[in-house]
Amino acid sequence: MKPNLRHSCLIFFCFVFALHVHAQLRTFPLDNTPQVRAAPKSGARTKAVPLALPFFEDFSTYFGQPDTTKWISGGAVVGNNFSPNPPSKGVATLDGLKFSGAAYNPDPVIVQSPTDTLTSRAINLDGLNPSSNVLFSFWWSSQSLGETPDPNDSLVLQYKDRNSVWRQVWSRRGNTDATIRDFFTQEILQINNADFLHSTFQFRFLTFGRASGLYDAWNIDYLILARNPSFPMNSLRDVTVTRQPKSVLKRYSAMPLEQFLINPAQEWAVADSTVATNLESTGFFLFPYTYTITNLNTNQEIWRYDSPASGIQIDARVNKPIGAPISNALTVSGPPPVRLQSKFRINANQTSFDPDIDIARNDTIGRVTVLGDYYAHDDGTAEYGIGLGQARLGSVAVRYVLNKPDTLTALRFYFPRFVQGVAGQTLVVSVWKRLDGKDESKLYEQSFRITNTDTLNKFVTYALDRDNRGNLLSSERLSKLAVADTFYVGWRQLTNDFVSVGYDLNTDSRKETFYDISGRGQWQAAASEVGLRAGSVMIRPVFGSAPLVTGIEPSVPSSPAAADFQVFPNPTNGMVYWNRPGIRKVSIQDLMGRVLKEAFFEPGAKGEITTAGLPGGMYVLVFQDARRLYLQKIIVAE
Repeated sequence: MKPNLRHSCLIFFCFVFALHVHAQLRTFPLDNTPQVRAAPKSGARTKAVPLALPFFEDFSTYFGQPDTTKWISGGAVVGNNFSPNPPSKGVATLDGLKFSGAAYNPDPVIVQSPTDTLTSRAINLDGLNPSSNVLFSFWWSSQSLGETPDPNDSLVLQYKDRNSVWRQVWSRRGNTDATIRDFFTQEILQINNADFLHSTFQFRFLTFGRASGLYDAWNIDYLILARNPSFPMNSLRDVTVTRQPKSVLKRYSAMPLEQFLINPAQEWAVADSTVATNLESTGFFLFPYTYTITNLNTNQEIWRYDSPASGIQIDARVNKPIGAPISNALTVSGPPPVRLQSKFRINANQTSFDPDIDIARNDTIGRVTVLGDYYAHDDGTAEYGIGLGQARLGSVAVRYVLNKPDTLTALRFYFPRFVQGVAGQTLVVSVWKRLDGKDESKLYEQSFRITNTDTLNKFVTYALDRDNRGNLLSSERLSKLAVADTFYVGWRQLTNDFVSVGYDLNTDSRKETFYDISGRGQWQAAASEVGLRAGSVMIRPVFGSAPLVTGIEPSVPSSPAAADFQVFPNPTNGMVYWNRPGIRKVSIQDLMGRVLKEAFFEPGAKGEITTAGLPGGMYVLVFQDARRLYLQKIIVAE
């Protein structure tokens, strides 16, 4: 399906999928944070040793590349944020993108061609015959948060016969009927052809559709290949969890720890939720569940909710929302970034339908919320891209609100790969204190080259430390980025070409998003744009003492960016020292950006500056060496 490009309006397009991402980092297999990561590798199985029956895969224990002990991936991506109503958490998605996020063919012309594949490793079916009752069950869906396959698109299943020839055994064409697209469908096939019953049997799924992006997406989940199973394939006694929990924060999916600590009670979300699914075809099931929030830095559980011990009833083949309240009196400790893992676990107390299949692994689902040095509305995964069509000098802005004044140091953008020629184009990164069209309301503007990453959902960081000629900003100009409360970050495009930024469909911050197609400050609210799907623009403002370095950053930093730059003592009531050599100039500024003290240093000179005469409070130290600026916050004691 070709997107409808509308002139002079905010538009969004199908793009990329990954998990996690996100992100998330995890303790196997409980979290589902938004960062792409490789599937587990094992030395227990190699390509030379065929897998044994039963073969089971529900994609619930990892995200990113399919498990290389089971799969040979041809572009499929495993994630949990892209398909509604799956049988269990985690699905494999096949579309028109390679695993790197690049399109198979960047030509936007609509042509049906081969796209992703998902191929099993060799499976030993030797010694079996057509009466051995070998059954293959899998669930599929053409519904996703991306663009749905058209009737000419298709999902195909092939088996490799004993002569190594791939033969088609099943296929489905795309369909725009919502009643078909809204649910996964289970297929159960019997392998009763002797040509397929050999020691190196393989199966593979192939998709055919538009090869220029995340179009014509199909989803595969919960595969079982077994001989003469002792359980009914069409009524599996398995209750699963399927939907990633929300952020534990009320307004954001991530925020700076210092901002959070100003008033934690107002930042905690009121409640969290997920979805449980009963795969049985008849009858109901009762299960209790628990919800916990754990500070991964200290491994301390800071909140726990237990559902009624009598259990929650879930009927057959039903997707049932379950929830948990969150206290607003929780306390958080530790240096940033603090990683809070929220987690639902259903206690179904089920007996596996096969002793070699672990069905308990899909009973738990979680995510990680980061309290670090940046704000985010998005969850770290982009299902679409968003931008302006045919709007030279048009702008997009996203609103954030601080709890206390702070200094903006960088912006992180995610640019999904979409069409040929976007990488290398220039866009203007902008910061505003008000969207009123006045020059004095613009705090910062600098042109940058668009950079695509080689991995899905990696952000590019643009340091706000230079002007358009590449010169380091003066302390006076840099101080303008000390924002007090409400501010806006975004971009202005210089041509009519479509410039896309990642758009996360699992969160909704449309009320915080604005656009101007006139180039003259005539701003409109994205929430009023007819047809714009719920989502969040993937732009993240960075605050605090991070070194101002432009480059590629992961979605979730694993440690503070300036851990090696120390200012001490802090708090202080006298001299301040630092451990980085080569500093040529230091200024002490208040939170309004006024320079209160300034010192210059010759090479080899001792690094120190006095805070004598300054009233107690928080200040910003601005350091400058031969290449860049650094910001550190410091408290002057009374």
